[in-house]
Amino acid sequence: MKFTYIYLLLLLPILSFAQHTPEEISKEYVAYAYDLLEKEDYDHALIKTDEIISLLPRSTAELQYIRALAHHHLDLDIEAQKEVEDMYNYPMTDELKMHADELSLLLKHEIVKEEDTEKDSSGKVYKMAEVGASYPGGMGEFYNWFHGALHSHGVDREGHGRIYVQFVVNIYGNLDDVKIIKGVSEGIDQQVLKILGDCPKWMVAVQNGKPVEQKIVLPLNLEEHPY
Repeated sequence: MKFTYIYLLLLLPILSFAQHTPEEISKEYVAYAYDLLEKEDYDHALIKTDEIISLLPRSTAELQYIRALAHHHLDLDIEAQKEVEDMYNYPMTDELKMHADELSLLLKHEIVKEEDTEKDSSGKVYKMAEVGASYPGGMGEFYNWFHGALHSHGVDREGHGRIYVQFVVNIYGNLDDVKIIKGVSEGIDQQVLKILGDCPKWMVAVQNGKPVEQKIVLPLNLEEHPY
């Protein structure tokens, strides 16, 4: 009898938690994530939403909205558009649906505008092509090479999180116009630029049977590595 009573006491918080929807459970955390957006701390807003989602049975429309806003402000509009599309898979208020519709229209306009204006003397720079540019062996191999290069260059990665980079894979498979979109520190940013400048050749993008240039935007986690 005593054992049963203790068991019920342990079970009560779980039952109480289960009686609430993910929207109700995440309410306070969502407010904190919005505060991070207000402070323009977009990277930590994404990290916070990752943490919240891991605690819930599923994501929520509002969490996806926060992630979409953060990605948009980091100039990752394609990722932001995916987050907005995911919003419609979850319950949301009429007001939130209105915000989702508005943000979706804005993102579609921005993506089309960027695709139309990203041209150079050799032709269009694609964000997406019929056959996308790829690293030999896949992105897993690219991340292995990148983290190996960080290790061999002695880059201090602990506690620095993610760095967002952008580059163009030209028709010869080399990386051109390498930029840091959101860095972590001037020293590490410069080391990452140098490392990417020495990157092995990629397999080029193809459009209409011809090699084309493609712009790639990547978030690189500096801490997730096997070394």
